[in-house]
Amino acid sequence: MAAEFTYFGSWMLYLLASLVFLSVYWRLTRFPRWLGLKHSLRCLMIALIFTPWYANSDGDTLAPALMIIALDAITKGLEDVSTALAPLLLALFIAELFAVFLFFREKGRSLDKVS
Repeated sequence: MAAEFTYFGSWMLYLLASLVFLSVYWRLTRFPRWLGLKHSLRCLMIALIFTPWYANSDGDTLAPALMIIALDAITKGLEDVSTALAPLLLALFIAELFAVFLFFREKGRSLDKVS
C-alpha cells in the first residue's frame, strides 16, 4: 500500500511541477507574429513532458518517457534507449501534426477577420 501511495504521490508531484513549468514556458513562447513557431514549440514541449512509458520490463509502472530514456542511457547504455524512444518520437510527430493543424486554424481565423 505504501508503494502505491509513493507511486501516485510521485506522479502527482511530477504533474504539478510540470504544470508550473509549462505555465512559465507558455508565457515565454508568446510570439504574436510567429504562429507556427509558437504552436510548434508548445506542442513539442507538452509531448516531451507528458509522454509516459513503462519504467520496467514487467510493464506495471509508468514514468515519463524522457526520464526513462535518460536513465536507460546512463545505466544500460545507448543500445537500450530505443524502448522508450519510439513512443516519444511518435508523440513528438503527433504533436507536430497538431501544431500544424492549430497554425492553419488560427491563420484561417485571422484571414476571416480581415475580410
